Order: sequence, then C-alpha cells, then structure tokens
Amino acid sequence: MNVRTKNLICACRRLEETTSPAQKWRPQFHLSPPTGWMNDPNGLCQFRGSHHIFFQYSPFDVQTGLNYWGHFETADFVHYQYHEPALCSDEQFDCHGVYSGSALENDGVLYLFYTGNVKKTGDGYDYVNNGREHNTIRACSRDGVNFGEKTLLLSNSDYPGNVTCHVRDPKVWKDAAGGHMVLGARRRDDVGEVLVYRSGDLLHWTLASTITTPEPFGFMWECPDFFRLDGAQVLSFSPQGVEAQDWKYENIYQSGYCLLDGALEGDYTLSEFQEYDHGFDFYAPQTYEDESGRRILIGWMGMPDSDYAYPEKEYQWTQMLTIPRELHVRNGRVYQQPVAELRTLRRTAAHQTVAGTAAFPAAPAWELEVQ
Repeated sequence: MNVRTKNLICACRRLEETTSPAQKWRPQFHLSPPTGWMNDPNGLCQFRGSHHIFFQYSPFDVQTGLNYWGHFETADFVHYQYHEPALCSDEQFDCHGVYSGSALENDGVLYLFYTGNVKKTGDGYDYVNNGREHNTIRACSRDGVNFGEKTLLLSNSDYPGNVTCHVRDPKVWKDAAGGHMVLGARRRDDVGEVLVYRSGDLLHWTLASTITTPEPFGFMWECPDFFRLDGAQVLSFSPQGVEAQDWKYENIYQSGYCLLDGALEGDYTLSEFQEYDHGFDFYAPQTYEDESGRRILIGWMGMPDSDYAYPEKEYQWTQMLTIPRELHVRNGRVYQQPVAELRTLRRTAAHQTVAGTAAFPAAPAWELEVQ
C-alpha cells in the first residue's frame, strides 16, 4: 500500500466514522453505503466460502465523484461485515475513478478486473471521442480483503479503432477454453456493442469478436455480462439511449438481457431484449455463480442522470443495492426470486382477505405475498 492509498483510505475512514448508521431512511435488508454515494455492484463472487459484494463508492459527496470500490462480505446474506475500500484511485491509470468491473477466483487467488478512468483537463475535449482514458486493470488478493499491485491490461489504443473512448466494465470468467472478458462499448457512430476478448493467462488479452444487434439499440452498452444457465446462453447489458415504446423502456436507461443462440466468438443471433425490472430505480446488475451452482444477481437501486430527490441525502449518504436474486431460465425468459437465505428473516405471519382497500400491518418491515 503506497502513501497515496493510505491517505485515501484514512480520509474515507474519517468520514465513515462521523456518519451514523442508525438514521431515518436507512434500509433494514438492503446494503447502503457507510457515507456518501453508492452505485454499481462490482466484483460479485464467492471466495473461500464467503460472498463478496464490492460496489462503486464515492464517500466524499452524496453524488458520484472520485469512486472507490467499497466492500461487504457475508456468509449467509443476512449478516454482513463491512471492510475498508478494496480499491482506490491511487495510480496514474485510474486517477479519476475506479470504475466498474468483476471478480474471478483462479488457483486460490482472487482477481479484480475494473476500468480505470482518466479525464484530461483543458478545452477542446468532448470526452466521448477524446479527452478520456478507459483502462482495463487487474488487482489480486490471497485473502479476499487486501489487494496488492495493480496491472494495466488494456488501454484505449488496444480497443478497436471504430469505438469511442467509452469502453468499460469488464466481466471476466474462465472455462475449459481459457479466460474470457466482455467489455461494454460505444462506437463512433453512436451504436452500443460488446467487445469479446480471450486470454490464456488472464494477463494478455486478444480481441475475439464483437456482439451487437442488427439494428442500433442505444448508443452505449454498459455493464455487460454473459453466462450459461439452464441450457441457455444469456447476454446481459445496460443499454443507454433506448427510446420508450408502448410501455417498454420507460426508465432513463434500461437493464436487461438477450438470449444468445450460437457462439459468443462466432456466428450468433440475439433474441428480443427483455428488461429485468420495470421499476425506475434499477440499473447496472451483475451476476455470479456461487459454489452451489446458483446464478445470483444484484443490481443498483438507483439510476444515472436522474433528478430523483432521494431524501436520505440529508444524512450524507444515498443509494442502495437490491437484495440478492437467484436466476433461472424457463420458456425463453429469465425468472428471478429472492435467495432462499432471506427466509430466515421471517417472523410472524398474518393472513388477510381484501375486498377493496385494507391497511397493512403496523410493522417496521414486512414481506408481502399477493395471490
């Protein structure tokens, strides 16, 4: 840990110590930041029996700013341990923000892959085609808590020539064929796509293919994810710039998936895009497979570029993550349900037949099942 890292961690810790966790608006079952701003879930994984939930974290203000990776750990999705930030903006290649990414366990080592943001200062930059670096970076840990030296894997010059400076959010996995990575991208013609890379050593990466829709579907595809589940191949992403149509795509930005038929690195077709969640506070979901084989999704209960008046800002924190959801694919659709561990939170039950309107139980929190 260098001097800059120590100073950033100390500054964050001082703010966290002055923000009380027992405040109005604090959620009982959803993760929220100790102080400041939370957004995308990152680095979701299970490592040495514990689930690790990293997240975009800007402790110095109640809006996105100089992003860290905050860090929660849990064994049961009920009791959580908060760790000091795992990653800080402490290198030249990530000096303006540690942006989103993923985690991968390999040979007893936990690797974090993320985007390092660098913004140049001065006139004449549009920060789309120039004035910005989006670097793909790797950090590693043997205990899942302390992360050592960072390695720059890819920079703007390593991405295809037809994409803008907006290339980010690496999702990495490994199978019998080696290492794979998908990155979200914005092309120079304002079309969103996914870049697919492969690697034999998780260090050197080669572009293998690109994935997009036959007709343009948004100008940027953020937070891509790819997984196989129940015999299906799922390409998950968060497109920006999709116009609302007939009760679909009503959010500022969307998050959803297409089923992919064919090969990720060859010929393919994509099914119609389906949204995960139609609520207006849902974005940037990420999934992972735990040690039992479950595919678990967590999303951000927020939305970029929104003007929602979140009341908790008064207490110097804002935003939350969704509760973990287990995924299944049935009849060409992704189905979601809360992870089974949350059933242990249940206490007394009340049954009620409603005709017209009715009052809900006078309890601080409850689970509602409607038939």
